[in-house]
Formats: sequence, structure tokens, C-alpha cells
Amino acid sequence: MNYMDTLIQKTTASVSVIVANYNNGRYLKDFIGSVNESTMLPKELIIIDDGSLDNSIKILNSCADLAYLKVIKFKKNRGFCEALNAGIEIATGQYILRIDPDDIIYADRIEKQVRFLEKHKNISVVGSNVIYFHDETKKELFRSNFPIDHADIQAEYMRGDHGVQHPSTMIRADVMKKYKYDQKNAKVEDYELFARMINDGYQFANIRESLTKMRVHTQSVSSNIKYKTIKRTFEIRDEVFSTTSSLLKIQLYYWYILNYKKFLISKNHAAKPFFLSAAVICNPTKALKRIF
Repeated sequence: MNYMDTLIQKTTASVSVIVANYNNGRYLKDFIGSVNESTMLPKELIIIDDGSLDNSIKILNSCADLAYLKVIKFKKNRGFCEALNAGIEIATGQYILRIDPDDIIYADRIEKQVRFLEKHKNISVVGSNVIYFHDETKKELFRSNFPIDHADIQAEYMRGDHGVQHPSTMIRADVMKKYKYDQKNAKVEDYELFARMINDGYQFANIRESLTKMRVHTQSVSSNIKYKTIKRTFEIRDEVFSTTSSLLKIQLYYWYILNYKKFLISKNHAAKPFFLSAAVICNPTKALKRIF
């Protein structure tokens, strides 16, 4: 892969893109290509390969001509959180951009998030809306509808929900480096991290536009949600915000998420309305917000 021609006359931002990769070799060319097509390039793209068993290393080696690419290779799988922490530790950019290797960033994402943080000095974390698309059909499924202002984002976390989409975020490095992802909280690591930041007084925001395309497939973590994951989210909520979550609330939220994910990935068009209706019944406010 030869990227050198695309680097001419592009501004470089003080951004460290942090990516944890495990067996996502089939997506890496598209992902790296989307970063390289950015209107504003990152200072560094740090990809931590977490002991992949597929062709990931071969693909990464083929990108060696990309000057800002830095690859950390774990001999054995250590876990998503440990991989992210390793990348954050060596990051030298003023801002840290989070993204997953099976997703795609829009060409203006880096530039718009950098400009936003430069203009809004009080904001430590900025996300955006995203477009979800089906891995096999490539069809766009729908656009997210995250809250824009800090107060509304904070309210989402205090309810045990997500106020920003983790792979859509750009975070001030001096803030990010004060925290670590906890492997014990894998699959809810982003909720725990951002809830603690909010509780510590850091300000969040979302850009209304969609700046990332997120792939929906049967192997993705978000598509294979388990009850214990939702239960752990609410346990963290209660620990961080000193709240009390009822068993019924946790169960209803689990059934909402489960049916909503089935609605997204199901190929059975006749079943889709059933899954969506079940999601709305379990959590009408949240389901309708996602759709509208």
C-alpha cells in the first residue's frame, strides 16, 4: 500500500488515534484508508495488535510506508483494555481520538473535533453522532441521536446509559492520561471511564453531525450483549453516582438492548418490527430517542 501521494499539502494535527485490534484484519485496509483520507491528518495512528491470530500483522506490515503509523504487537492476547492503555501510555498528541478497527471515520472528523476542542476550552471529551451500517450488506441502518450538551450527557450516565459513543470520541490527552481502562470491566470499560470523568467534574459534548460509520456485525461486542454486562453497568452507576438500581430496571434495560440489537442485525425483515416493538415496550423513551 502506498500512501505517500495522499500526504501532500495536508495539515497534521496533534492527535493520537488509539486503536486496539484483535483479529480484524479483514477491515484494517478500509479503516486505515479512511484515516489517511482525512482532511487533517493525525500526528500518529497507534494500533495495538492484541495477539491476533488472523492476517492482521501481515496487513499492518504492508502499511509500513505510512509515516505516522505506529504498531505495538502483543505476542499473546491481553485484553481490549490493556491494549488501549498501552497505546495511551505512549501517545504524544495533545488529543486522543478513539476508534475501533472495524469502523470508518469521515474525512472531516479529525478536523471538526480538533476545531471544536480548540474553540471550547472547557470541554474535555467531545463525541459525535454516528451512522450504523450492516457489515454484510453495507446498507446504512440508521443514525444515532446522542445528546449535545453536557447536562444532558451527564443525565444519561446517571441513568446508567451512554451519553457519548465511545469510538466517536476525542479526548484531551492530559485528561485521558489521568485514567486507565480497567480490564475487569471489559465490555463496560467505556461507561466506567466516562462516568468517573463526569463525576470528577470534566465537561462533555457531542457534535450533532455523524462523523463515524460504525459496523454492525454478529461478532461485535455490542451485538453480543449479555445480562451480566448490563448488570455490571448499573453496579458501576451505583458505585460512581451513589444511586440504587432496582432488579426490574436492570432486567428491562437488558431486554431493551437485546431486542434493539436483534432489530439492527436481523436479516429477517418480518421479524424486525417484532424486535423493535419489544425494545420500545421495555424502554419506550430510549428506543424512541434512538429512532427519532
